[in-house]
Amino acid sequence: MTTINISLPIQLKSDAELLVENGLYVSFSDLVRDSIRKLISDAKYDLLYLRTKRDYKNGKATVLKTQKDIDDYFKKL
Repeated sequence: MTTINISLPIQLKSDAELLVENGLYVSFSDLVRDSIRKLISDAKYDLLYLRTKRDYKNGKATVLKTQKDIDDYFKKL
């Protein structure tokens, strides 16, 4: 596992430590790892939206008419 150093505003660190102290996370590192995982997961949808918007603007949008079309599209991602 890689170790990194980050700088945080005092209030953000205090709020995060409160979550750990109340048992929502085992450690501060666990909180940070979980937060990054959630951010990456959410960002995938943002990237998909931006790609779709760009394709539509460039006339390259794909019309998905059936469930099979939808399933096939997502398999390609």
